[in-house]
Amino acid sequence: VLDENGRKMSKSLGNVIWANSLLEEQSVDVSRFYLMWKCSPIESMNFDIKEMNKRPYQILSTFYHLNRFLLQNAEYDNFNPKIHTVEWASNEGQLKPPEKWLLSKLQSLIESVTDHIENCEFNVALSELEEYIVNTISRQYVPMVRRNLWTDDPETLNRRLAIYTTLWHALRTVNLLLNPTTPYLCEFLHQSVYRRLDKTLPESVNFESWPTPEDRLVDSEVEEDVNVLIKGISLVYSARQLGGMKRRWPLRKAWIIAPETVHASIRRLEPFFLELSNVKEIEYLDEKEKLDPEVRKYLTEASEGEITVALDTRRDELLVGEGLMRDLARRVQSLRKELGYIPTDILERVYIAGLTEEDIGLLEPFKEEMLVLVRSKNVELSEEKTGTGMEWHEMKLDKKRIYIAIT
Repeated sequence: VLDENGRKMSKSLGNVIWANSLLEEQSVDVSRFYLMWKCSPIESMNFDIKEMNKRPYQILSTFYHLNRFLLQNAEYDNFNPKIHTVEWASNEGQLKPPEKWLLSKLQSLIESVTDHIENCEFNVALSELEEYIVNTISRQYVPMVRRNLWTDDPETLNRRLAIYTTLWHALRTVNLLLNPTTPYLCEFLHQSVYRRLDKTLPESVNFESWPTPEDRLVDSEVEEDVNVLIKGISLVYSARQLGGMKRRWPLRKAWIIAPETVHASIRRLEPFFLELSNVKEIEYLDEKEKLDPEVRKYLTEASEGEITVALDTRRDELLVGEGLMRDLARRVQSLRKELGYIPTDILERVYIAGLTEEDIGLLEPFKEEMLVLVRSKNVELSEEKTGTGMEWHEMKLDKKRIYIAIT
């Protein structure tokens, strides 16, 4: 992004300009979305501008940032939607259960939203779009595949391209379904994201055809498996909260105490369960009484219906060190975003100060993994702030203060 004198602007300023380029139109879209989302056309409503700027704005903001996430990563890996189609990903064997699940749910979304719009049930249609954007894509699918995008390994390029293909297909379809309600935002995304990646698309989103469901993408078995997975992960989070164990702290083992049908679903998706729950190992039991009595006193657990999840809260030095590394990586990622770096930018060096000698020792085995998570060539750990001319940023880590600088 260049200023009026042709000089390159900072990344953060460029991002602000990109985000604000449709500011006035965005306010119109949020208003339209709010009016149609809150209640049915035949009901009276009290317009509340504070309410409008909360949930409706959050929904559209989430959709906007999902598109930015797709564009930034897809351009870095030279994603071409004309070549890297759903059929291509399927033929390459790169459509994993998360992709099949997201695409399968998309087909029922198309059918349901179309039906509700035709019956003037606009509020129901928008509520279903809200669920798909915020929960299905942002809170469930992206965390399942995020780690696949944290690498530049050429051997995993096709996997990353399959993820972009899935996001492209899902987000572009949602953009078409949202277009009658938020025309300015949808036109902006059509021009700035979809036509930028595929210049053969129609000149305007309004020249596109309305989506129709594709039966070949429906997979009810995968949907059921992923629904069980999500329920299990939710119980893991509840058990962690009860035991005072943060999500980024890796744990040694989880026990899934449930009927065999539940075990079968989670076994088919075990790598994703391990990734999302942040545990190293799973054991499947059909009865709680089969738990080792000596182990029970170290467990934290949560139950819902016929499923119980128990977690081993014991942590050795390696688990503590990995958890500390993930906590620090999260803070560096947050600082990167605050300073305007895009996810694909590779930093020269990350400096982290305010650590104890014990902390540095615990982190040493995980420095290489941390380099990948924060996308940096080097990470320097120290007890005191070092160097001159560094811009240090103070952050809280549990009960102490740390300092981070990046170049």
